[in-house]
Amino acid sequence: MNDDMKDQDDLIAALRDLKSPAPSAALMARIDGDAAALSALDAGRRTPPVPSEMLMARIARDAARQRPRRWQSPAGWAALVAAGVAGLAIGLADPVGMTASVWPDGDTLAMSTLVPAYDFQYLDLE
Repeated sequence: MNDDMKDQDDLIAALRDLKSPAPSAALMARIDGDAAALSALDAGRRTPPVPSEMLMARIARDAARQRPRRWQSPAGWAALVAAGVAGLAIGLADPVGMTASVWPDGDTLAMSTLVPAYDFQYLDLE
């Protein structure tokens, strides 16, 4: 039993000799450098970057180039108005049974005929 105690004391003494009382200077320099880098990173995260005036001018110039131009000729506006009026007239008047030629069974035009997935069931509230 005494030998075991002596071996343990020797082991503890050997481990105590391996343990240095203070960290090395190289380790402390590396820790200080990492801490400085982290504090600089945190400061950069707190203040968002501000774009330069030149970058903002380029963005404004590119946006102005991409802006759609106004139609200069009245013919373009006339064509747009004519197409709108024609679409409205065809949609409201149903000339010569246009829907009957598309649906020969005399089925009415409904969303459920176009796409069966839109066949809604309405709730009867009575």
